[in-house]
Amino acid sequence: MRSLGYDELRGIWAGLMMTWDEHDRFDEENYRRNVERICASGAHGVYTTGSTGEFYALEFEEFRAMMDLVDDICGAHRTPLQIGCNGDSTRKVLRLLECAAGKKNVGGVQVVVPYWMELNDRELLQYFKDLYACCPDLSLIHYNIPRAKRYLLGPDYVKIREAAPSLRGVKFTFAGSNFAGLQDAVRLNPGLAFFVGENLLASGMLVGARGSCSSLISTNPKFILSLYDHAAEGRWGEAAAMQKIAAELISDIAEFVTSRGEGSMDPVFDKGLAAASGGYFGSQRTRAPYIGWSDETVKAVRMRLAERFPQFISSPSP
Repeated sequence: MRSLGYDELRGIWAGLMMTWDEHDRFDEENYRRNVERICASGAHGVYTTGSTGEFYALEFEEFRAMMDLVDDICGAHRTPLQIGCNGDSTRKVLRLLECAAGKKNVGGVQVVVPYWMELNDRELLQYFKDLYACCPDLSLIHYNIPRAKRYLLGPDYVKIREAAPSLRGVKFTFAGSNFAGLQDAVRLNPGLAFFVGENLLASGMLVGARGSCSSLISTNPKFILSLYDHAAEGRWGEAAAMQKIAAELISDIAEFVTSRGEGSMDPVFDKGLAAASGGYFGSQRTRAPYIGWSDETVKAVRMRLAERFPQFISSPSP
């Protein structure tokens, strides 16, 4: 195990998408091809089993198979790796955490707050104390998302870092509607790495965010990595222009597929868009109850990309 520190928690971290075959089984062959492609793209790191990685849909044995596979690939490529260890009870999360801690190439774990009922302050701090006690040498990255009922802000992280000193990073989703909260959280928590979406990457980095947890890297790695480089090197005009394109892409495609009566939630949208761009191997299906885009919509989105966002058309290596 190589624990991720602040210096490594920067840049573009690619969210890996689960692949299912037509019989709803883990498609290991195409998953491997997708992970290999992302590692070869130059991404600063990868993470598994968030929303895009359909953590809620995996059986435990599928989780272990996925983790073994991605651990091997990232080790071969020397790509930093986070494993999403998420569940609706502390007991379930600790089981996943213990598995991840046993893998030599896992540098950290991404965790959500148990989400069925909102946690109070006492429960929240005890949750992080329990994670730290289980694996004190494994870096924790909090996936901060309103779906967990409890959306955390700067003062919360000050308290959590006292309870769990291994907290190293935060995936700060919905930063656009919580931008003041992001700025405050960065100010109150020096040494804690904050990540935002691609549609706010330049703006977020301007106030101290360290990079992006990205799904768009599967469509055009060069574009997303260039966006980060511009911001990291202080070329704010270029970065802002590219951020605007990324934001317009997400908004335009979400509106388009919604008008066709199809879904735009994370795994459905991310996998469908990657398939439409040509940057994804395997089926765009998602595990029920969520329904991936139809083949017709994938083709229609590809045509729309060609017309409006041609830079996001790619062709994966065979």
